[in-house]
Amino acid sequence: MHQQNADRLQDYFISRGIVAALIANPWTITWLTGYAPPIQTGPSPFEGSPAVAWWCSGELTLITSDAEAAAARASGANTSDYVGYAFEEPGVVTARQTAAVHNVLMASRLKSGKVAVDLDFLTGSLLATVQETLANASLEPLDRGLDVLRAVKTPDEIAKIKAALALCDLAQAEVRANLRPGMSEIEVWGQVKARLEREAGARLPIAGDLVAGQRTSEMGGLPGPSVVHEHDPVMVDVVPRLDGYWGDNCCVHFAGSPTVEMAQIYRIVRNVLGRAIEAVRPGLPARDLDALVRGAIKSAGYEPHPHHSGHGIGASYHEEPRIVPYQALPLAPGMVIALEPGIYLPGVGGVRLEDVVLVTKDGCELLTRHLLAQPPV
Repeated sequence: MHQQNADRLQDYFISRGIVAALIANPWTITWLTGYAPPIQTGPSPFEGSPAVAWWCSGELTLITSDAEAAAARASGANTSDYVGYAFEEPGVVTARQTAAVHNVLMASRLKSGKVAVDLDFLTGSLLATVQETLANASLEPLDRGLDVLRAVKTPDEIAKIKAALALCDLAQAEVRANLRPGMSEIEVWGQVKARLEREAGARLPIAGDLVAGQRTSEMGGLPGPSVVHEHDPVMVDVVPRLDGYWGDNCCVHFAGSPTVEMAQIYRIVRNVLGRAIEAVRPGLPARDLDALVRGAIKSAGYEPHPHHSGHGIGASYHEEPRIVPYQALPLAPGMVIALEPGIYLPGVGGVRLEDVVLVTKDGCELLTRHLLAQPPV
């Protein structure tokens, strides 16, 4: 259990008069417990939906399929499980999950009061069960209510994020050491994925982009059969999950020397990233940091990136604070943010560079080190 986060959740609920909550957001469940459901193969046919958690009277109960019960218990949380896979009877897994949730809610003996529910993540069958079982309760949407709470990380969470970021730096080092003209994008990606899983000693969920040549002007994409040619930029944005927490960084490598134009935008983006890191401090509104990044790129004579300038990472690889024009949320110590300015030239190529920092009481700490090892362009 992430007890410090569980305590913060309880304080949050008490302050709002919430007596119980059914939590279905998988990132919030990881934030609370450390339990992270396997996602390498997508949704499981052996569970009605991913695990949900019932919070009541200061206690949290994870409701999972029997296949996931051991991993859930290992987090230290209370668990209640139901049969997922069974060859002796029909695979009515949704009905079994619904019954398990019903039983847990009934056991709490809750009759009325304000109950928070993750409506954006709850399946229709589970919502109907909550409404029927807690007919006299007042249901309140929980969605996005915990986003700011989750944005400030505990020391345990920061340690997990740092471990995931070390894999990101290793990924960039692997590309830097082995990239050669003639390799395909998928070949490069295969080497990176294999290296990270050897380092972790386990299969890893890994998101991200790996594109070469003119494809870098499209901001990213999945690796494919495209071949890397001499002078090509190769954009590697790697996002692995380790122990339930995500890392993220991005670099553009070159197969040999870059063209004059690509070298120029690389230097501009790297300079802008450095300025953004220097500007990070508590109290700075996220939108002001976004404006600084976009303004610096525009002042250099280029169109700023048509995406966020950064985002928080943690139990999800994209969370608050989002570094975007509308977000007034001020940065606070304990936030972990990825900063990723970019310049994209249609039909030519693009550069996006990304580092991750921890907001401290008087500035920030650089958590990714891959660009420090990158040779000058």
